[in-house]
Parts: sequence; C-alpha cells; structure tokens
Amino acid sequence: MILDIVNYGDPVLRTKGAPVGDITEELRRLAADMIDTMRDADGVGLAAQQVGVPLQMAVLDVAASEDRPSSMHI
Repeated sequence: MILDIVNYGDPVLRTKGAPVGDITEELRRLAADMIDTMRDADGVGLAAQQVGVPLQMAVLDVAASEDRPSSMHI
C-alpha cells in the first residue's frame, strides 16, 4: 500500500522515534508499505517519520542505483 509522505513542517518529522522492539506482522507490513511508497516516489530510502510514524526505522534500496557514487556489497 502506498502511504502518504508528510511535508516539511509536519511535527512528526521532529519527533524522536521510538526504538523498534519485537518484529511483529504489523511492523513487517509497515516495512513493506514503506518500500512500496519509496519505490513509487522513485527514492532510495525512506524513514518511518516521513510517512507519519514516529519509529526508529528506515528502508533502503540501492540495488538499482548505478548513478550514485556509492555502492553496497554483501
């Protein structure tokens, strides 16, 4: 599901995110929705605060980013 990305000035962007605890189905769903949202916005990363969720969580996908000066090796 594509989530709404909040705009500059939204208070959630300045809210300290809560630490991630146990990995639940709800958290997995949020991560999947964040990845869908990030890809829909043609991004390479998205923080939970950017979709209105004050949580210390972010998603990244740099696999197809050939035009960036960095790379990720596994």
